[in-house]
Amino acid sequence: MAHRAHREDILKAMDRNQMFVLALANVPTIITVLIGILLNNGRFNDLNGRMGSFESRLTSMDARLASVDGRLASMDNRISALDHKFDTRFDLLLSKVVDLDNRLTRIETQRR
Repeated sequence: MAHRAHREDILKAMDRNQMFVLALANVPTIITVLIGILLNNGRFNDLNGRMGSFESRLTSMDARLASVDGRLASMDNRISALDHKFDTRFDLLLSKVVDLDNRLTRIETQRR
């Protein structure tokens, strides 16, 4: 009977020892996972910083494009004004050519 009680104590002790060994075997895995989480968190912070920098660059680019858009609108207005001016001058020149043609026609008819 004493032998049987001793054997049960050994089995209980082995179970405790096995649990202790299993717990110790998982500690490096848990530490590795925690380190990985911390490193990934640092990477996310880096990525967030880069995205913020990229967003500020896009905002700057938007401002530049708005400036270029304003300049293009100004040039469009100037070209429209020049186009109107050329049309007016062309109409004036065309009327002068018509006047000269009428005069030449009168002179030619008077000679005959």
